[in-house]
Amino acid sequence: MAPATGAPMVILTVLLLACAGAGGFAFFGVTVVRRLFRRNLVAGHNDTCAAIFQTGGTLYAVFLAFLVVAVWQSHDAAHANVAEEASLLCTLYRGSTAMPPAQGAALRGDIRRYTHAVIDDEWNIQAHDGAASETARAAGLAMFRLFGTPQAQPTSPAVEQIELGLIAQMQADRNKRTLQAEETLSPLIWATAVANGMLVLVISFFLETDRVWTHVALSGLLAVMIATLLSVVFILDRPFGGLMPLQPDAFVHSLGVYDSVDRSG
Repeated sequence: MAPATGAPMVILTVLLLACAGAGGFAFFGVTVVRRLFRRNLVAGHNDTCAAIFQTGGTLYAVFLAFLVVAVWQSHDAAHANVAEEASLLCTLYRGSTAMPPAQGAALRGDIRRYTHAVIDDEWNIQAHDGAASETARAAGLAMFRLFGTPQAQPTSPAVEQIELGLIAQMQADRNKRTLQAEETLSPLIWATAVANGMLVLVISFFLETDRVWTHVALSGLLAVMIATLLSVVFILDRPFGGLMPLQPDAFVHSLGVYDSVDRSG
C-alpha cells in the first residue's frame, strides 16, 4: 500500500517553495525593470501596458482555471471509480452466499485474494509506473472461470447472471483504474502553463506606480497566486502516484465487510 506518511509536509514544502520562488522572481523583476526602464517611459505608457496586461491576464486566467478544474475532476473521477470497484466487490461477496456452498466459498476466496492483491501489490505498482498486478489479474480471471468449469454445481440462472454482471463491471472498473493510474499532464501543457505565467508576470513589471513597494507587493501577490494554482495542479496530477495519491482505504473497508458476511453466515 502506498504510504501517506509525511505527505502533508511534502505538500506544504512544495507550496512554500513555489510561493517563495514566485515572490522572489516578482521582487527581482520589478526592481530591475524600474531601474532600467523607468526613465524611458512616456505619457500613455501605463494605459497601453494595462490594456495588454488585462488581455494577457484574462487569457491566462481562463487557461489556468481550466487546467485546475480538469486535474481536479480527473483526481475525483479516479477516487469515485475506486469506491465503485470496492463496493462491487462487497456486493459480489454478499451475493455469493446465494450460490451452492462449494462454489460460493470458492468465489469468496477469489474475491479475498483479489482484494489483498490490489492492496498489497497492485497499488504500489500503479503508484510507481501505472502498470497492473499479475496476481490481481489472475484472481479476477478466476472469478469468471469459476462459472465455466465442468464440475461447477448448477446455480440459479438469476443469481449467476447477477454475479457475472457484477464481476464484469468490477473488471471494467479495474481496467479504468489502470488507465487512470497512467494519466498525467503532458510536458507541453506544463511548459505552456509555466511560460505563460511568467509572461503575465513580466508584463506586470512594466506597469507604473508611484511607490516601488506597492508595485512589488502587487506583482508579488499575483506571482504567489499563479504559483499556488500551478502547485495545486502539480499536487493533484497522477492520482495514484502524485504528491496526494489515492489510498486503498475502500478495499480495506471491503475486507471488513467480508468478515462481517462470514460471521453472519
